Amino acid sequence: MKSSLTHCFGSLLCLLALAGCQGGDACCGGVRSTALDVDLTNRLYPKVKTPTRSLVVVDLQNDNIEGQVAAIGLQGIVNRDSEQKVYVMNSRCKDNHGGWKIGPTAMAQMGQFWLDRVLTDIPQETLTLDKTKTNPAFTAMVERYKDKIKGVVIYDPNLVQATIEAATTIAAQTDGLIVSPALYEQVKPYGFPVIQDLRGKFRSNIECVDWLVENYFDSACHDVAFTWSHMTLDFEESWGAANKDYVVANRLFTYFLDIQIPEECHYYENIVKRYPAGTQIMGWTDELKADKLFADYGYVMIPFISVENMTVMSSFPSVQGTPIEPKAYEADPNTTYVAMLVADGDNLLHTMIYEPYTIEESEHFGDVPLTWVINPGIVDLAPRVFTWYDKVLKEAGQEMAAMMGDGSPNTDRYSGFSFYCALTRHYLDQAGILTMKQMIDGESVAWNVQPYCVEGGYAGTDWRGIESHEYHMDGNTFHIGTTNSRPEYLDKALARTPEGEPYFLSVMIGTASEDAATYATEVKKYLESRNDGRKYVFVRTADLAATYRAYKGLPIK
Repeated sequence: MKSSLTHCFGSLLCLLALAGCQGGDACCGGVRSTALDVDLTNRLYPKVKTPTRSLVVVDLQNDNIEGQVAAIGLQGIVNRDSEQKVYVMNSRCKDNHGGWKIGPTAMAQMGQFWLDRVLTDIPQETLTLDKTKTNPAFTAMVERYKDKIKGVVIYDPNLVQATIEAATTIAAQTDGLIVSPALYEQVKPYGFPVIQDLRGKFRSNIECVDWLVENYFDSACHDVAFTWSHMTLDFEESWGAANKDYVVANRLFTYFLDIQIPEECHYYENIVKRYPAGTQIMGWTDELKADKLFADYGYVMIPFISVENMTVMSSFPSVQGTPIEPKAYEADPNTTYVAMLVADGDNLLHTMIYEPYTIEESEHFGDVPLTWVINPGIVDLAPRVFTWYDKVLKEAGQEMAAMMGDGSPNTDRYSGFSFYCALTRHYLDQAGILTMKQMIDGESVAWNVQPYCVEGGYAGTDWRGIESHEYHMDGNTFHIGTTNSRPEYLDKALARTPEGEPYFLSVMIGTASEDAATYATEVKKYLESRNDGRKYVFVRTADLAATYRAYKGLPIK
């Protein structure tokens, strides 16, 4: 196990504190970051300011992608200023899948789930649809909300991804409908003026983005950045429009570049660097390419996939969470203490869809202590969902952990990195979360943010983070590597068990797109069946940190 002094040299904070550092596990104890004096004004996740007093529930399952794009864009216009908000259900996204019960769109759907759990006190009516019509939900919404529509923006089916995103940006600033040529013909009888007709206007994605920046960037909201891809009109292949209400209501700037094409990949720099350093980039493009690209620029990607109704969820007052009480176990030298975490919660798809469903549906939820990684931004973006998590997990002896994004701005992009650390510290404090997962630059984040515990590494399967057998103190932070839950990885990690000492093991058991709680019971059985002469104690991650602190003679709190 490496000493903290070895790790200090990777940290800007610790470089400032080395004069008082004596090495070993207590190195730099008590030092907190001075790099967090960052102004977060207008740099948190935007919220819809008009509160929700009642809901109009709209089922989109019989609309095609064109209809869903237009309907959800209109939802954003309505929900920005109306106390009676549109609440949609059953929108399409190919990436929303997993070991789920098959619903009307053969996807994981949470519309009714949240109505039944966090919105029961809100009066609701269901919009009546004529299912004999094409796009019945969109048709009914246009009729009901025609007075809020100030025109149409027509996108180009021959350059669909770029022009749908351009149309979304324009619609956000003009209260226009986002329509295909076919939908434009359908709504012509209403006499809506054409705000922009993008058909044939651009020869390439870059040309479209340049025009969009010139005409609509300065007037957009810059609190967060946004980009989106996989916006095909093919119902089976599209990643859908679920996040467009949030983009439109908050007048964000959204655009498309194909990150797989080198010229367009590099062109992201021309857009991203228009935002203040460190700004979170919401939406989606490609995980591994985007994470590294944006980190090199000094920014971070926050996946926002397939999450409906954020204009409803974010309209409620933000909440303040209360930390759990870490429990320190007696550190037996012949015992392995195991903390298991459910990963990928930085992606709002996991926080808002996969994890809640698994928590409710798994017969083994609560059988094993688990750490459920969520995006702590939901204290603003979906405060009622956060409150639901807080209650359900605490009652079951589970733990919430935080993950901001897959990576962070590179430490040598100091303005961006310091903003990321300040943003992380803010949301950890607001959510009352003790544990966070951080892969890339975990050591530097640990020193600057100083959470109670940092889960480092990517399940021990690649270069991101520290090794699964490593754990140490970074100031007040217990920093531990993470291993994969497959037997070959577990066996490799356990082969490093120190003789005559307790061993601390963090295991990533995958995501909740499958039944993670049941899988955790299988991992527990596997470890206990090893018959290696050691005892296995299963704990929450914060308890793992507390047990290590006590073992080292350090304060538990």
